[in-house]
Formats: sequence, C-alpha cells, structure tokens
Amino acid sequence: MGSLGGLFVIATVTAVSASAVVLGAGGAATAAPAGAAGSAAGKQADFNGDGYGDLAVSGGRAVTVMSGGPGGLSTSRRQTLTPASTGMPQSGGAGFGDSLAAGDLDGDGYDDLVVGFDGASPADPDVAVVWGGPGKLSGTTFLSFKPGYGSNGPMVVNDFDGDGKDDLVAETVEGTTLFRGPFRRDGSSASTTLVNTGVLAYDLVSGDVNGDRVADLLAIGRRRTGTTDIADSALVLGSGHGFGAAEVFRTRSTSGTIGDVDGDGYGDVILGAPLEGHNPAGVVGGSIVVEYGSAGGVSTVRKPVRISQDTAGVPGVGEKYDRFGWDLDAGDVNRDGYADLAVGVHHENVSGVTATGVVDVLRGSAKGLTATGAISWHQNTAGVPGVNEKYDEFATRVSLVDMDKDGRSELVAGTSSENVDQGNVWYFKAGSAGLTTRGVVSFGPSSVGLPSKYAAFAREMTK
Repeated sequence: MGSLGGLFVIATVTAVSASAVVLGAGGAATAAPAGAAGSAAGKQADFNGDGYGDLAVSGGRAVTVMSGGPGGLSTSRRQTLTPASTGMPQSGGAGFGDSLAAGDLDGDGYDDLVVGFDGASPADPDVAVVWGGPGKLSGTTFLSFKPGYGSNGPMVVNDFDGDGKDDLVAETVEGTTLFRGPFRRDGSSASTTLVNTGVLAYDLVSGDVNGDRVADLLAIGRRRTGTTDIADSALVLGSGHGFGAAEVFRTRSTSGTIGDVDGDGYGDVILGAPLEGHNPAGVVGGSIVVEYGSAGGVSTVRKPVRISQDTAGVPGVGEKYDRFGWDLDAGDVNRDGYADLAVGVHHENVSGVTATGVVDVLRGSAKGLTATGAISWHQNTAGVPGVNEKYDEFATRVSLVDMDKDGRSELVAGTSSENVDQGNVWYFKAGSAGLTTRGVVSFGPSSVGLPSKYAAFAREMTK
C-alpha cells in the first residue's frame, strides 16, 4: 500500500482577480486526455428511468423515495417502502434504511435501491434490493451477505471494472467485498471478490479519479496501527483488470466525496476531518482536505490542500466542535463544468444557539475550490423554513442531485434531530447563478405520511 503524505495546510488564499479567491490551488491542473470522463455533475439515482434524479430518505421505519420531475422535488411524487411492503418478516426490519445505495444492478436501464436493515434473527437477511422500473420501484430480492456493521454496513454501486454493468461494493463481515454485476433477480452476482483497501470501512464512495471512465473506490474508516485504530481513508483505482493497490491517505478523516472541482477531467478526492483530534495544530472546528486527481490517480505533483472555516473567504469562524466537514457531497450547481462542494457543519452555533447547524457550499473553478460565491445557510437564513433551535444539527446529511433535469445539482440538507428527533429535509433549487433560497421545499415525516415521534427522518439519504 502506498502512502499519500505531505499535506499542505493553507493559511492564506491567492487572489486571482478582484472577484475570484482560490482556496489553495496546490499547483497547476493538467487537462485530461481527449475522451476522459469528467465528474463535475456526479452520479445520481433514477429509479423510474424518466431522466430526472430521484432521492431516497430513510426514517420512521421506512424509506421514502422522492421522484424528480419538472420543477424538481415535490412531496406529491413519492413512494414509501417499509419492511412489510418489501416482504420482510413482521418481526424484522429494525434499522430499515440505515444504509442505502443506488444503481442499476440488473442492467435493465433502471436504477435499483439497496437497503440495509437488521434481520429478525442471525439467520435472516440484512440487505434487500428493491428493483427499479417504469413508474416506481417494485419487487424485492434479499441478498445473502452479512454487512460488517449490521444495518449500518456501508454500500456503494458503480461500474468498477468498466464493463458497462454496475457492481456493488459492501463492507461485509468478511471485509470490503466486490459483487460484480449484473445481478440476477435471485440475488446472485456475476462474481465475488474481496478488496484490500487497507482500512475497515464505515463509508464507501465512488468516482472517477484518473479519468479512465471506470469508477474508483474511496473507503473511509479506520486503519489499524499496532493496537490502535486510527481514522483514515484509502483510494483503490478500478479497472478492467480489477482493483489496484490501495493508496492510504494517512489523513485522519471520517467523511469524503469525489468530484472534479477544477474541471480538468479528473475527479478530486475531498476528505472531511470534522473532529478536533483529527486536525493539525492551529486548525479548530474541523476541516476538509482536497487531494487532486490525475491520470495516475491522486496527483503526486499537486499538493493536497486543507481548508477550514478560518481559511480566508470561507464562511464562518473555526470554533471547537463545529464539525466542519461532517458530511460532504460534490455536484455542479450552476452548470459551469466545475464540481461544487456541499459541506455539512452540523454542530455550528449561530447567534448563541448551540449546535443548530449550517450548510456551506464552496464553488469549483479552474484553479480548484474558490471562496467566490460561497454560501452558508441555516434555518434563520431568509427564505429557509424553520427556526434555529438547540441541537437541531441542520445539515447532518447533505446531497447534491439534479431532480429537475436542467443539468444543475440542487442541494438537499437533512437532519434526524430536528424537533426532538423527528427529523426534516430541505431542498434548495438551483438556477443559472447557482443555488437559491427561493422556493425551498421543507418536509418532515408527517409531510410524507409517516409517524413523527422519534422518526429520525433523514438519518440517511442517497447521493
């Protein structure tokens, strides 16, 4: 396993023009070769094949699937999946939706939804595939593997071997496992292979870092050093010949995403280090680290860049326990060809209100992430429904998804803590200038026909 060290901690930013401030570009970008795949827009779920992005939200012992359409997300276009509707034994299904993944496992042109839960007994299944199709998801197949963390076992779907068929990677009791597609409706896959990531993963992310049009795997978890487990992440490049050797970042991170923030055709790895003990001296309240992509994977030429709330131009001020970078997602909010970054800061205090939470969005540019046009929103921001309250933890979950098919990613921010663990979701639309607080759609469990008390709605969302 290789090691990606030499982290460059930025304390200042470079002024490129009077209107553009780049957050530590880390060196010049190199354009990808002709035909290489960019990753500004990202991958999104489309369960009914209508071309509009869809969103799955768990909570209230159910998974609510919100279908995209003209105008974007609407609570009137939804489907509710429950343990009963998926054919689970009545005593099973605890933690239904604690882990979610989406992709076209059977190759029929419709994305399918993979749902993790706790079976009624050790002999019962803990993972189900609900199959996509015209109109809605229907039909359920239970998979036989045991997730590594029960209902929370991380999963991700993408084409990791470049054969045009989506594969499933899951953290199982046996380790990180590749289930090569296509899947049959009896739950069998083309083949199964263990993947050496170098970490015990509790989150799995995919994207194209080296521009070869084959998905690469980012594993976020813990690395064993002697008798100590250290939070860490690793990248494994996909190819037609299987996964390559793991590159361990040795950056203490607990979240991550992949997106082409500088538009050079190579996906960039963005790692979140929200916890105080995971940051170098002088960095307070959490940070993110950008590792730039290249034809060989993570660049060995461009320096990694660390960004915090104390980086010039970034909204807010770094304070202990803000947890800047708790959740991350990348997508192109203004269709300029550069991936933008949504950053959850769910323990941010606002005007003395403890841990009410904010969401920041940093824009991509030819030089990388930029403070120009950065936003920071919370429930007391004009146009955002709700009121800041203690421990709302707004933006515990963030997702960027194009639900109105205009080529721009909209922002979804969720928290399972709103109103004493009822939970809530906010959907922010996007236009030519990017995201807006006009026409925000806000909904909780009662809005989609679920019981509200302790629903923990939005504890997980697809990306």
